Amino acid sequence: MKILCFDTSSKLCSCAILENNNLIDKIELDNGLTHSQNLMPIIQKLLSENDLSLKNINLMVCDIGPGSFTGIRIGIATAKAFEDSFNIPAIGVDSLITLAYNVKSPGIICSVIDCKNNNCYYGIYNLEGNIYTILKEPNSDSFENCIEFINQNYPDDNITFVGDLNDNFKNIVSDNIKKYTFSNFNLLDIYNLGLIGFNLYCSNPKSNYNILPLYLKKPQAQRQLESKNISIRPMVIEDCNLINIDQFDNFWNLQNLINEVKSKNSKFLVALINGEIVGFAGIKIVLDEADIMNIAVKKSFRKQGIAKALMHDIENLCVSFNINAINLEVNENNFAAINLYKNLDFTEVGRRKKYYNNINDAILMKKILQK
Repeated sequence: MKILCFDTSSKLCSCAILENNNLIDKIELDNGLTHSQNLMPIIQKLLSENDLSLKNINLMVCDIGPGSFTGIRIGIATAKAFEDSFNIPAIGVDSLITLAYNVKSPGIICSVIDCKNNNCYYGIYNLEGNIYTILKEPNSDSFENCIEFINQNYPDDNITFVGDLNDNFKNIVSDNIKKYTFSNFNLLDIYNLGLIGFNLYCSNPKSNYNILPLYLKKPQAQRQLESKNISIRPMVIEDCNLINIDQFDNFWNLQNLINEVKSKNSKFLVALINGEIVGFAGIKIVLDEADIMNIAVKKSFRKQGIAKALMHDIENLCVSFNINAINLEVNENNFAAINLYKNLDFTEVGRRKKYYNNINDAILMKKILQK
């Protein structure tokens, strides 16, 4: 059995091919969170270098998280696309059990992934006789609560910690845990991911494996919005009459907005705080791609994460319509927007010279969602 496995949940973009439980070849890139640009090329490269195609693949294994929200979606969307197109069964494996497989010494293992602000995703496992048993399912909590749980349940065991072991976490461990070991192998190993998936498949090959993302907490943008009582929903015609265009920079006139909201090829979202419209964004669907026509935030509500949240929901909307890529253009001097789009994995693909007022270039950007 030939197995194609890939991981986009962490800073590494990784892909491997296994023959049953033996590694044939792998590629690991550490180019930052640019997985939407890297995943398909490294899959194609790996297959080509081993004289294989997707028709030779019998099983796919994909990391379902926890980890980067965007990265997880990229990996799962790719797996589902291949599953539908080539009828290849796909299995999801979580990041924390994959990290646990880095540890080969018997005993209690705590896998940790940093999720910022002294919080982490963690899972606890026991290794005995080459069998990894789950003692605590993947969870999201503070560093302190993770260590407290271990002290309460395994006070006399030597605990091996593996994963994102930053200095703050190590200090909390050393101050509170009697016996501990820090692993020297702390990155997700793509071979381990494939091996776990292969073992799961062999144990129940006829199961219907519907891979879903393992989100242990809501995205930061969504948490910020909820704390501010902000909601995002589809825009309707009646919303247009509540928008004062003068409070938004660089947007069309009201009639053009109404026409676009009515168009069957356009989809708009609106962001509200206590019923007040504070932002909106729209796309035009052309075949299997979407063009962002505009994203606008009310002047008095900027720098509060509204644009990022709208972009996040626009991406989810595109995925629901099986859109393969999102395109946009931005003024070369709009540095805040350019940084936002780059952080969301958009890349520059071209320029329109002197597009804005015959002075400033328009930077053309694209984000690949799935093939």
